[in-house]
Amino acid sequence: MKYFFFILLIAVCTLQSCRKDVYSTPVTVTDGSLPVNYDHPMKDSLIELVNKYVSKGIPGVQVMVKNADGLFVVNSGYARLENKVPVTDEMTAWIYSISKTYLAVVALRLKEKGLLDLDAKISTYLSASVLSPLPNANKITVRQLMNHSAGLRNHTSEPTFQIYQINNPFTLLSLDRKLEFIHHKPAMFEPGTDFLYSNSGYTLLQWVVEKAAAKPYAQLLKEEILDPLNLTHTYYSVTDEQLLSLGFPNYYFERYNNGQLENVTKWHNTIAKGLQGYGGIAANGHDVILFMEALINGYLLSPESLTEMRTWIQGKESTEPDYGLGLEYFGSYNKTVPTVTYGHEGDGLGATTQVLYVPANNTYLFISMNAGRQLFGEYLFKTSDMKIDLCRYVATYR
Repeated sequence: MKYFFFILLIAVCTLQSCRKDVYSTPVTVTDGSLPVNYDHPMKDSLIELVNKYVSKGIPGVQVMVKNADGLFVVNSGYARLENKVPVTDEMTAWIYSISKTYLAVVALRLKEKGLLDLDAKISTYLSASVLSPLPNANKITVRQLMNHSAGLRNHTSEPTFQIYQINNPFTLLSLDRKLEFIHHKPAMFEPGTDFLYSNSGYTLLQWVVEKAAAKPYAQLLKEEILDPLNLTHTYYSVTDEQLLSLGFPNYYFERYNNGQLENVTKWHNTIAKGLQGYGGIAANGHDVILFMEALINGYLLSPESLTEMRTWIQGKESTEPDYGLGLEYFGSYNKTVPTVTYGHEGDGLGATTQVLYVPANNTYLFISMNAGRQLFGEYLFKTSDMKIDLCRYVATYR
């Protein structure tokens, strides 16, 4: 799993009653419009697991599971603590770096149409003005961007970028401006020789697919994924009006490592709106599962392309595979029951998400929480442990 820690020194609106409100909130399964099987055999265990962590103070949680027994949804706690708005089936929320899987699928669909060569140098598609400030840019291939083996630094991990965000929390940065934070800085390694997760690499990948198709990414996403799958609850280039009308949650962050959360929604949404292809999709959780189902079952890509997505690379310091093409390798979660699992995580200032697929039992899992884990503290462990426990349960379910 990949964690990105920011040194964040300011936030908005302290909530002194946050923990008390959450402790008094029972887990509920909200009756909505989704095709939920309320007799799902995983029901009791999922509710127990979610309840365990909501009782520890996580504000709001949504968990969706789908397998041969159908769909089951657990909604717990509050989407908005201030006026006690519950999490519901229909909630739309940012999915962050899960968005990379969508971008990788778009790239592979262009490859299948003969519009994109994954093993071509990115200089085939991008101008010298874009690439000249980046080290080894003339050596990097499209595939290396997709599997994070390009050796590019990650702008979101750069101290200069983090300090800028601290001092300008409500400034929406363009992708060009973000890349400037790694301009003229040395590469982490030679392309193709190691692994380093890089949002900068997926920024370049977005530009590559736009150039290859001669279309903006928003249009490509719609034409290649959203329209074919009828994903009517997945959004890109989210507007302020949509943030209000689509029922987004509020987002919360532990600033002082004291167990207290603060409402950082405005700051959080400003960051999220600028993530674009590498993290800027928002969706209902059911849409995310439908996307993953279509991908795994061959409705989006050929078997050959899906095999490429699941061709894992492993960093020199890693003990197991790290990444394919837009998919994270998660492994077993339980060494006594070895099984491959994969999908993608996502993290924002005030939230964390994950989608997981378990081939051994053909189960899909989606997790969304509106508490962030960007700094060392109680909520780093609470949110991470909840993810691990849920993934372990689903991965070993028989």
